Amino acid sequence: MQGRARRYTDNVNAVRRVIPAIILAACSKSAEDVPTQTASPAASPPVADLTAASVAYHARQFGTCARLYGAIADRAGTPKGIRRDAAYDAACCFAQDGKADPAFAQLDHAIALGMRDKQHLESDTDLVSIRGDARWPRLAAAIDQANAEADKAVKEPGLRKELLAMRDADQAVRFAWIADKTAAKLDAMTALDHQDSERMRAIVATYGWPGSSLVGDDAANAAWLLVQHADKDPALQKDALAKMAPLVETEDVSPTDYGYLWDRVAVAEHRPQRYGTQFDTNREPQPIEDEAHVDERRAAIGLPSMAEYRQQMRKLYGAPNQ
Repeated sequence: MQGRARRYTDNVNAVRRVIPAIILAACSKSAEDVPTQTASPAASPPVADLTAASVAYHARQFGTCARLYGAIADRAGTPKGIRRDAAYDAACCFAQDGKADPAFAQLDHAIALGMRDKQHLESDTDLVSIRGDARWPRLAAAIDQANAEADKAVKEPGLRKELLAMRDADQAVRFAWIADKTAAKLDAMTALDHQDSERMRAIVATYGWPGSSLVGDDAANAAWLLVQHADKDPALQKDALAKMAPLVETEDVSPTDYGYLWDRVAVAEHRPQRYGTQFDTNREPQPIEDEAHVDERRAAIGLPSMAEYRQQMRKLYGAPNQ
């Protein structure tokens, strides 16, 4: 599923960042300087809906998760990025449930809402059952067409292509390290992170934050991912967070992306995080401010409850370290 896949690659870095042998210094200097702007919870699905959908997916109750994600995708007033990811996740659930027609309908819906990552679409194991369908080539062509139109619509198509290429390289080196956790693979990942940080610093200095109107939704997400992995450049992360903040309300920046980086900066400064996205090596969240209301804040940026998220983390990375 798209949302889960994207967070997986981020959390690989989040977990390795707190391992003493390979810790990477993360963010900035003063708590007062960190913006506090977030998406409005009133515009987002209740945490119960997101959590129920996620729980149903992991319980392999695909009919239920398809219905729940589909309802979120259709909910008026919900940020477009959350609706897009929900439509994609509904498609995955329908495909897993053996229902090709609604799966393709939801994928069309996701494309209409801005899904552009063809590489992920073609590698997602949730969609295996429908890849042999005669409609699959049409779907792939629709993404190609949407990408071509996005190149024309954005202000900086060349930068868009560059950011997407950087994202693909980032993901390739991370999955290589996941498959083979050798020193050489770690060195390659660290070297690429440094190279990407240097380039992102130059991009931000030239263009400001590369949001959706500048480079498209997918490349804006790619820019976030590259900065999220720039733990050796805390000044860049802090500057990016400040520049992203005013763009959340206009949907030029994904509230989910902003929330992940907010937490990254806070934890690096030894402050409580806000959304509970950053975990330690014991598979437990780093300290959270006003923890009693964290699930409401998570729902506002399109995340399920902390209880469900903790289970996901442990499934991905195994039992807590003893």
